[in-house]
Amino acid sequence: MDRKIVEMLRSGAGVKAIARQLHVAKWRVRALREQARATGYLQEGGRPGPVNLPAYPEALFPEVADGRTARLSASHQLLEPHREWIREHLEAGWHSVTVFEERPEELKDVSRSSFYRFLERHKFNRLGEAYRVVPEIRHAPGEALILDWGKLRDAPDPLTGRMRAVWMFMGVLGFSRFMMVRLVRTMDTLTTLRALEGMFRRIGGAPLKVTIDNPKCMALEASKYEPLLNPAAERFAAHYGTLIECLPPYDPQKKGKIERQVPYGRRLYEAHGDVWLGLEESQAYMERKLLIANDRRHGTTLRRPKEVFEQEEAKTLKPLPILAYEVEQFHEGPVRQDGHVRFANKYYSVDEKYKGESVVVLGDFKQVTIYHKGKLLEVHPRITDPNQSKSTKPEHLKPWEQAMQDDSLYRKRARALGPFVDEMILRLLSRGQGFIDTRKIWGILSLDKEYAALQIDAACRRALELDQIGYRAVKGLLELAIAESLVRLPKASGDGAKPASAALQSAPKHVRPLSVYQEQLRLFTERGLTGSPQEGPA
Repeated sequence: MDRKIVEMLRSGAGVKAIARQLHVAKWRVRALREQARATGYLQEGGRPGPVNLPAYPEALFPEVADGRTARLSASHQLLEPHREWIREHLEAGWHSVTVFEERPEELKDVSRSSFYRFLERHKFNRLGEAYRVVPEIRHAPGEALILDWGKLRDAPDPLTGRMRAVWMFMGVLGFSRFMMVRLVRTMDTLTTLRALEGMFRRIGGAPLKVTIDNPKCMALEASKYEPLLNPAAERFAAHYGTLIECLPPYDPQKKGKIERQVPYGRRLYEAHGDVWLGLEESQAYMERKLLIANDRRHGTTLRRPKEVFEQEEAKTLKPLPILAYEVEQFHEGPVRQDGHVRFANKYYSVDEKYKGESVVVLGDFKQVTIYHKGKLLEVHPRITDPNQSKSTKPEHLKPWEQAMQDDSLYRKRARALGPFVDEMILRLLSRGQGFIDTRKIWGILSLDKEYAALQIDAACRRALELDQIGYRAVKGLLELAIAESLVRLPKASGDGAKPASAALQSAPKHVRPLSVYQEQLRLFTERGLTGSPQEGPA
């Protein structure tokens, strides 16, 4: 701005015009005019002076030193003789606060804020970080496979045509620094476990542990001390005999061996260009680049990762199982108000107390397993029948629903009396809308004390035909049937006439046949228990 004002003054512009055009104060224009005259840039009449303006960006006028910068506070005057002592300890790796706490006795009156201002004044505030040694995390052969994600690029989706991210799922063996990359479209549980299994196949074994952050596919809940692992990841790790190590949140330094490889992975891909020919083509290109990368001398170990892996680390890996792990379908969702979880458009029951809670569901072609916060809740056979939508265990049914089951106490007792009695009891149970009218049910079931099972079943059949559901209807039909049979009984003639008991078709449940009483009478007579006992043998 100073240069612009002086140039306009040299061209003959006035103070008011310059102030109005450049939106500056008039006093500033007048002050610069006096400085320009003193320097020789401008003459008294407003014409250009004998001295030409220096080339840009050189300043037109010498800077005026601020007198305040030359004045030192009392604390700075005390610290100045100890400047080298402070520098030496910061270079040795001490933190600034440690240097302040261990300051000499004559500096005890210096406050912490004054001490930090002194460090900033002499640019010592970040000196300790440059000299502080960070201990290296060392791994034994076959100890750890360290994992991380990094975005590679955006590419069109083959189904929708929209641009979507392509991710690098990267793994580095902690000892040999052997690197692997799998390109994926999503970071869900199924894709992650399949990519990890591909890495195990690539190195021909499984390490002692797998180190990773806290993604949802590995940890349902992150923790500084003990994370809650995803059941799918736990079962996967158990199959291959490895462990899942989820690091504490916000602590990426504990897996720096893979963090530094993410930009390197993008650098390997940069020569590919912007043309997108599919995920498989890009994966093949990355594999070719990894052959070169793993054969180069590593900057930290000064050894070739491929040679170290083949000669030292490969033999320490755990052998892979004969059968590959069947990666299960994963789903996380809430328990519905009816006590069921939706999985693959089917519904599976859990206990009512988990209504509204979030659960994890794992499913293979045989069974469905339900977990809540790492605890196993239920295991159901997987529904394969297209006409079946629910799998509900008997203990998860409502009381009236349990009573309607084929193996309930009411249904068993009813089936013993006949199919129509069973139908009558089922109608009573279903009509209650959650209320079981035990008085009516037990009233019908207790009729076997007075009537035969065939009679009760016939009465229930007639009551169902009349749509009369209840105890009184069945009882009335039984009494009516007995009355009609007694009225018809005297009309029978001849020796072939049946007794009254035959007309009832069969004896009631608790009525003994007449032959039982005849046998008892004979025994009493033989033992002399009647009015004329027999003495001695006949």
